[in-house]
Amino acid sequence: MEMHQLRYFIAVAEEENFTRAAEKCFVSQPSLSAQIIKLESELGAKLFNRLGRRVELTSAGTFFEKRARSILMEAENAQREISEGEGEPRGRLRVGVTPTVGPYLLPPVLASCRERYPELEIRVEESQRRLLMDSLVDGRLDVVISSYSGEVANVEAEPILQESLNLVVPRNHALANKQEISIQDFKDEPLILLGESLVLGEKVLELFGRNNFEPKIAAVCSQVSTAKALVHSGVGLSILPEMARETVSPYNVVFRTLISSRMTRLLFALTHERRYVTSGAQAFLKMVREFVDERS
Repeated sequence: MEMHQLRYFIAVAEEENFTRAAEKCFVSQPSLSAQIIKLESELGAKLFNRLGRRVELTSAGTFFEKRARSILMEAENAQREISEGEGEPRGRLRVGVTPTVGPYLLPPVLASCRERYPELEIRVEESQRRLLMDSLVDGRLDVVISSYSGEVANVEAEPILQESLNLVVPRNHALANKQEISIQDFKDEPLILLGESLVLGEKVLELFGRNNFEPKIAAVCSQVSTAKALVHSGVGLSILPEMARETVSPYNVVFRTLISSRMTRLLFALTHERRYVTSGAQAFLKMVREFVDERS
């Protein structure tokens, strides 16, 4: 099976006539007919019913048409992506990040990208990991920065950052005087949890479960900034990533180290292993790696 056979097949399906399809493909009608016959022989199925000068798809032809169009679209996309990938990064790059990553990672990375690659337009989608993974698989995103547990097939996962999780407390709280804190120190404190569908929320619940404690959840939110604001207001304590420490102001809170080797999170740069990684995506990932290296 060859690409030109698929193009001929689609043309016949659209025109419902071999002569018009041949004219559309700029080949002779006998040549086109011969290629359709060859394709049917390779597939072992009749693709068209011949009705005089008119033709129509068989049930096998109708099924194959969807696959043929998908194959041709993927080939055209690959050609476009490779063409865009040549030379200086330019065009549009679609990046997905979770809310616990975007506000801290993207500003310095996108500023560097803008300075070095002014022709590169970056569109950002902030959402939950599950939704981002769906968009990556469907081709609506080029790169995702998120945690990852191998739950989605055909995804290339590059570890880029492992960071500790910290207990965040009001500056006037008694625990603010301790540099290292164990779960026994705050097991009875009200907690502000990042949504249970988020990895950070899951880790907090796992921490309490391992120690046979029941967390006293005062509030559940999806944004790190909201969690810090609630801690600042005295609603409760929270467990947040080290990355969030850099933007503590204007919240009157402090970050304290948790005594638990498992209280870390690993972030990945995720791409689809069956899609070409454009020069724009490669440039963005290079900026991400440089940002991480500067922090370490």
